[in-house]
Amino acid sequence: MGLVVAERLRRPSRAAASRSLYQLAFIRNCHRWLAAGYQRLDVRSLSAAQEPAITGELVRAMKEAKLQSDAPTWMIRMYVADDPPVNAPGRLGKQRRRVDIEFERSERGTAFRFHCEAKRLYRSDSVLEYLGSEGLGMFLAGEYGHHEEIGGMLGYVQAEGVAEWLARLAVALANGHAKYAVRGDGGFEVAGLIPEMPQIRRSWHERSTVGQPILIFHTLLMFTSPNMN
Repeated sequence: MGLVVAERLRRPSRAAASRSLYQLAFIRNCHRWLAAGYQRLDVRSLSAAQEPAITGELVRAMKEAKLQSDAPTWMIRMYVADDPPVNAPGRLGKQRRRVDIEFERSERGTAFRFHCEAKRLYRSDSVLEYLGSEGLGMFLAGEYGHHEEIGGMLGYVQAEGVAEWLARLAVALANGHAKYAVRGDGGFEVAGLIPEMPQIRRSWHERSTVGQPILIFHTLLMFTSPNMN
């Protein structure tokens, strides 16, 4: 994937290129941590659960993974939160939106954040909800990831399989380039982010209200079978 974020700059500075590499490493670790948490879950027990319940269990499992004696060093330096308020222009206090999952790593002078919005995939209108104003649309409107260049969508598969839902999402985005502000070169494609999750896809979207595009990683997780497709 190379310099995923810096590619939009014609001649990125050395500092900008370095930050892009660190940001990509951070995003990969977020997904590794997500995979570690998912592997700890009894997914069948959540096959009929609502999104907040699944998200809460997923974050709990990720925090448990971090406490293990063999947890990797990078995990110890990261933080994850379930349903935190998000700062965005024009919203203060209780008016702030709450994203489903927020990853963060910060140190002196540098902070990386990765917001994930989750939706259940279980009925005929699930794709519309996933891509709609309360799903992907939250990133496109700048409510989530306003100051970031990368965001994440999580799909909790509770009917059929991952392959079927990936196909439906691909068709919806292909047929809705304008509706979902898909960049001409930013269609739904294999991300190749981490080997533990080969099902991850990515898409690029314009954000006229923010003034910069956003790269979205789409991760679908099975909750009807203990195996990820």
